[in-house]
Amino acid sequence: MDLAASHLEELRASHFTLDTDRLLLGCAAILYLPFVFMGPGSDPDSIRELHSGATLLWQHRYVMSRPPGYFPYELLCGVLYVVGGTIATNCASLAMSLVLLDAFLRVCERFEVPSRHLLAAAMAMHPIYWTASTSTIDFIWALGCVFVGFRMLLEGRNWIAGAMLGLAIGIRLSSVLLVAPLLIFEAVVRPRGANLSMAAAVTIAIGVACYVPAFVASGNSLAFLTYYAGAWSWTDYLGRFLYKNVNFWGVPATLFVCAIAPTILRALMRCERKFVPIAAMSLSVIVACEMLFLKIPVQRAYLLPILPFVLIVLAIATRERPRILLAFALLVFSYDVVNLNLARPDIPDHATHAIVGPFVEPGYLISDVMARLKLASSSNL
Repeated sequence: MDLAASHLEELRASHFTLDTDRLLLGCAAILYLPFVFMGPGSDPDSIRELHSGATLLWQHRYVMSRPPGYFPYELLCGVLYVVGGTIATNCASLAMSLVLLDAFLRVCERFEVPSRHLLAAAMAMHPIYWTASTSTIDFIWALGCVFVGFRMLLEGRNWIAGAMLGLAIGIRLSSVLLVAPLLIFEAVVRPRGANLSMAAAVTIAIGVACYVPAFVASGNSLAFLTYYAGAWSWTDYLGRFLYKNVNFWGVPATLFVCAIAPTILRALMRCERKFVPIAAMSLSVIVACEMLFLKIPVQRAYLLPILPFVLIVLAIATRERPRILLAFALLVFSYDVVNLNLARPDIPDHATHAIVGPFVEPGYLISDVMARLKLASSSNL
């Protein structure tokens, strides 16, 4: 009887978790859906990717949207745009976002990360994740492929895992900073010999193959391996790095994390042994992505890959005090609606100087809606 009761309780818990997952994903879809009708997005790169895909389909030649090339996504944009315009490309991003959220939940469940549903909700409501999830842009696609690949690795489906991780690199070259720690993590924590080697080989093969079109388009050279670099001093780089990090989370959430930083550090130092591998991998990804951003401190969306890993670290650090995590999630959500800005750049993302505040402004999500509607009206798509 005890075994039967235990089994029944496990089934109930499983059904509850499944229902909660579906509810969360369904709510995210409902919140996101109105935005897919507002044009391709606020980032001009979305227009460039559509043009790249259209040129590839109709003129049979590859023109990079911008270096170093994003061939798999640019091709997908061209196909989807022919099928249903920007609504189709935006809906595809929405679908990938839901796949990413589901994979994130499965990874957190596998590693027993606390409060995984709250983490997924915080990620879904983060304004930059929200806007990227409903725009014709590659950020969500690269991150989604990483987490689907991660999930497949955990399930031992190495061929699919390698393909997804390779696509992540092909969509955004910076995904190497996520894929490399992931493969190292798997090799150290759960070595599988030839199986893991096969996944790594498939990842490299597909990742390299995705840049062959960019290589050819660059005159059979590596000239495509360039990146944006401003004519800035080291203080300009550092200032941009700090300012955009703060404004990735919003000032209130950043100040809150700074205030509880000693608590977070102490909790991580004495976290349970089972959390050490996933915490270490998450921290390595965060450090690697931040180092790259220090080199290229341009768009706040470049920091999107750290979002799920920061949330995992925070959940582990606040596992005994979940209200701290809830407070942080609410502060991040408030950034959608209202923004406390410490300084205003003269040119967004390419400032030469700034006006010191503080300023109370519309939140990131509201500002993005205004920007994407303006871009849609001027682009004639």
